[in-house]
Amino acid sequence: MSNLDFKKFKPFSDLSHGDISKSYVSVGRIETVKQTSGPTLMVLMDSTQSFTFKAFIKPGERAFPECELGDVVEVEYRVSERQGSIEGEVRSMKKISQEHVADFEEYIEKKEEERFQAKDIELTIQSPVLEALKPRFLHVASIIRKAVAQRRPIILRHDADCDGYSSAICLERAILKFMDECTGGDVMSRYNLFRRAPSRAPFYEYEDAVKDVSMMLKDMVKNGAKEPLVIVTDNGSTNEDIFAYKQMKLYNCPIVVIDHHYPGEKDENGNVEVDYFIDGHINPYLEGFDSNVCSGMLGYELARFIYEDNNNSVMIPAMAGLLDHVDGLELKTYVELAQKEGYTTQFMEKLGDLIYLQSHYMRFGEAREFFDDIFGNNLVVQKEIVNLVYPEIEKLYTKTRKIGKQYASVEDFGPFYVVQFDGEKGTARGQYPAVGKSTNLIHAMFEEELNKPVITMTSGSTFLTIRVGDDIKGLSIPEFCTDILSKELSHTGAEGGGHEHAGSVKFVEYAREEVITAFINYLKKISKLN
Repeated sequence: MSNLDFKKFKPFSDLSHGDISKSYVSVGRIETVKQTSGPTLMVLMDSTQSFTFKAFIKPGERAFPECELGDVVEVEYRVSERQGSIEGEVRSMKKISQEHVADFEEYIEKKEEERFQAKDIELTIQSPVLEALKPRFLHVASIIRKAVAQRRPIILRHDADCDGYSSAICLERAILKFMDECTGGDVMSRYNLFRRAPSRAPFYEYEDAVKDVSMMLKDMVKNGAKEPLVIVTDNGSTNEDIFAYKQMKLYNCPIVVIDHHYPGEKDENGNVEVDYFIDGHINPYLEGFDSNVCSGMLGYELARFIYEDNNNSVMIPAMAGLLDHVDGLELKTYVELAQKEGYTTQFMEKLGDLIYLQSHYMRFGEAREFFDDIFGNNLVVQKEIVNLVYPEIEKLYTKTRKIGKQYASVEDFGPFYVVQFDGEKGTARGQYPAVGKSTNLIHAMFEEELNKPVITMTSGSTFLTIRVGDDIKGLSIPEFCTDILSKELSHTGAEGGGHEHAGSVKFVEYAREEVITAFINYLKKISKLN
């Protein structure tokens, strides 16, 4: 490689605690520069991994100012320890010649390609859906691995329900494991380069994108960080997400989506609308399937392509499927595997309800370590917190059922019943269970009590939450939103979506009766198909 032999330099991946107090010379590209009130902190990357250096001239003064972000430098240093991690104390640093920079970039690009390319491994279960999605798993996993390898910050957005948390926790664990490998176990990188954030809206809301952009710009100015990779899971496939994507793309942020909600019809190019704004998309609908492989299952399998040895239990996709009420071969197989690990269906359902409760009160907080324990990092805590909290959850559920029994109205539509419930009058603001979970409980209660399928409508001044019995044919909530609300009632400001048989709509307060009447008329048409 030209006249400079890169093999003579110490690779960062070879450094360990056994090298403390030893001195070496390495070559790397400056990825981050941060000036503190004391030393200048720099992160360099060679062909193996990144490594943190500190250089000190005097308090608050930038050391080696001629070496800037993106420069390839030769650094002489002494290995030291800080907060359990190793770092380099810089003795000298100089830029290498432009001729050698080109050689270095070619060398590191080849090595990075080898490192971040996802391996084609076997899926956990045999599934036509997952097998059809395998090329997408490999593509998205490679994008994520590349971001980690290049020290690109990662923002992981997810729906704040059990399925969304299940997918996100699986991905988080795999990403952090691979990050440890790429940074030599640098603990602070886990917090500086990764952030998980639940979303309350059933899509990547513009409000969330604005928050993400503001934090991104702060990191870029303060720490020299790159534009982040945005990962959206259990959300992100619908045209409601596009406004937020445009905001992120304005700053050249790569975006990948892992979802199982209906994304709309494909166009003549084989793409759905959001595909023109994102870099990778995993969704069963894209391969001709439906939503019965949930996001928790997709996230679990994707995590294995990102980093196979990731500590995720097969209990997670099983629980996600149970709580998201999916059906099919995949759920059955995951549940059977989870049972072999010692998890009963009853325990998984209780644990899933616990996750709903905790996420309700955690709201937008990450609570990384807490949720890691709930998802099995600490099995003692996982078991004991279910034993401790679930009896209280059941009391809340019993109270909700009694309220629904007393105040919900039931109307016979021939082949099915329609249950209507006022979500603002029947739930306490800020308390658990909120409207969505309350609707699930009331819907399940009437399904058990009545002798025909049930459709449950929980409404408020600006929302309508819908649950539909599995046996009812021809009804599609996304279809109602696109064909009726968007086209015939555009003046109501209504928008929504979800699954065919579970979703929500929001609208302006003026339009409450108009939207509810439109949905009732839609149900009258559906009744003729059943």
